[in-house]
Amino acid sequence: MSDAIDLGAALDTVVATIAAEFDTFKTVVAEDESRNELKVPAIIVQLSELEPAPDNDAHTGQFPCLVRLEARVLLGHRTPKVRREVVKAAGALAAFLHNNRLGVTWGAAMIVAVEPDEFAPQADQVDIWRVEWAHEADIGPSYFVNEGTTPTQVLTSWAPEIGPDHVDGYKPEDL
Repeated sequence: MSDAIDLGAALDTVVATIAAEFDTFKTVVAEDESRNELKVPAIIVQLSELEPAPDNDAHTGQFPCLVRLEARVLLGHRTPKVRREVVKAAGALAAFLHNNRLGVTWGAAMIVAVEPDEFAPQADQVDIWRVEWAHEADIGPSYFVNEGTTPTQVLTSWAPEIGPDHVDGYKPEDL
């Protein structure tokens, strides 16, 4: 994953991808978007965490992390069999997200949780389920990206036999 990820643009792409798939929902937005009212059914998406993943460090100068996202699926309380329907919708969203890159240059989605959102004080008129997922990503520019090219071979030598005068003595290393 050598491309630098713009998290704002990535969130916009995720929201647009979910909106295209769930086109019967009246509202599919990022949590921080301004809106005067919330029309249900709705899916509200938020980028919730950048969890460090030092074991995934490719030593490119980028920040290896798990990008965690959450979506809340909201159905109005007047929906027939609302509790059943909100579970079905959350399950459909999880199935869509599973192993999906959502149009962004990061790892495939790993579902973390699909559960009722019990603490939602504003939710007296809706039933809510939360879907949480994560993508492995490398945030920031890579040391190795030079005009869009990542090196495929690393050559090494020992001082003092280094530099342009000693190029023929460099040995290839396995990547």
